[in-house]
Amino acid sequence: MAIIAAPPNYAETLKSAESVRKLFELGTEPGFQKMIQIANERYADWHHFRYLPIPNGLTQEEAWALLKLGRRANFKQAPFADKARAPFWYWIPDGLQRSLHDIDVWAGGNIVSEHPGPLPGKEQFIIRSLMDEAIASSQLEGAATTTKKAKELLRTGRKPKDRSEQMILNNWETMQFIRENRKVRLSKELVIEIHQRITADTLDQTEDSGRLRTSNEIVVEYKGETVHIPPDFKLLPERLQAFCQFANEDSQRKWIHPVIKAVMLHFWLAYDHPFSDGNGRTARALMYWYLLSRGHLLFEYLAISRYIQRSPGQYVRAYVHTETDENDLTYFLFYNLKTIKLACEDIQNYIRGKQKELAGLNHALKKYPGLNMRQRSLLSHAIQHPQDTYTFDSHRTAHGVVYQTSRNDLLELAEKGFLKKEKRGKEFVFVQADKMMDRLRSAANA
Repeated sequence: MAIIAAPPNYAETLKSAESVRKLFELGTEPGFQKMIQIANERYADWHHFRYLPIPNGLTQEEAWALLKLGRRANFKQAPFADKARAPFWYWIPDGLQRSLHDIDVWAGGNIVSEHPGPLPGKEQFIIRSLMDEAIASSQLEGAATTTKKAKELLRTGRKPKDRSEQMILNNWETMQFIRENRKVRLSKELVIEIHQRITADTLDQTEDSGRLRTSNEIVVEYKGETVHIPPDFKLLPERLQAFCQFANEDSQRKWIHPVIKAVMLHFWLAYDHPFSDGNGRTARALMYWYLLSRGHLLFEYLAISRYIQRSPGQYVRAYVHTETDENDLTYFLFYNLKTIKLACEDIQNYIRGKQKELAGLNHALKKYPGLNMRQRSLLSHAIQHPQDTYTFDSHRTAHGVVYQTSRNDLLELAEKGFLKKEKRGKEFVFVQADKMMDRLRSAANA
């Protein structure tokens, strides 16, 4: 069974004088215009459009022809072409404009919530999202490891046990590399380095890591069906150069919204399939790089691949609809903006939940018996900054007390199981104990 139903050739429909007459007579009626509006609101493809009720006695093919004429009238040409040098096109209809606005509002603000209360540190959010992105992007490409085991791998820093874990570790380290290199101009060498980092020790042919493919013996399949045949490998150096030039240029005359442009880069690299493997992971990584490079720093908090992973069939169909319907990139734009919006909503829900939890823990801390104000203050800070360390000197300076008082405070917290004492170099440091949060949760629920 084909993954999609290929759209009819609307030009053939328009060759019929009778069809053209009906479209001119009936196409402007309110019922038909409403149907067109609904179809464009969610940018219906032929696979789904063919099942919509069509008013006024027009055939599905005739209605599709009028829909396509309206879309073509709004098309803009994308700055890249397919393997036959036919251009890609796109349109930003109202539904896409609304999604862009929602993303802009989110990305232009701060990580906040309507729920009052403390927030954990910024780095905690970023680490959580980078982990989720690294894991989901690898699982999309076949990494057979559970999310729980993958997070344990990344948090403990142990060596990967198999290829699946190596894929996840590579993605995790590459995401951090991208954060550090977001201000570097994109070049062929940087694209190749990103691919080499993502695929290190995971390919059957190790020499293919960080190397453009050298043959055309490659097709993209989904559930046994060939869904894409990439361009000739001989064209890859030229196309990759154009790809980097497009990424680096910010022409005001032909300005493209950064989120739209990031999704275009995602599509372009995956379409070209310049490597023997790891193209999807590299394409998604470069989408992140572009958004961060253009100042959309809040995208560090988003794990977009997690939502693609939940609907891999829709992800593949977004590519296929684009290729089979006049190179219309709008299908791919709609799908990706939907996943970005879901990721935005997820992080806001996570923040609200965390704030509520932290507020409850702080309330329990205030009621916990046998703690002085300095100890409560330190534990409140530790709740929001679980990676921080404390010393006798830092506690003494923070609260303006003598060394002995500071020492007593920290040792008592260690005895009560809130902190753990460790020797680092020549001094003792105190870190959050493994069961600290559990103790406070028990107190909050008592």
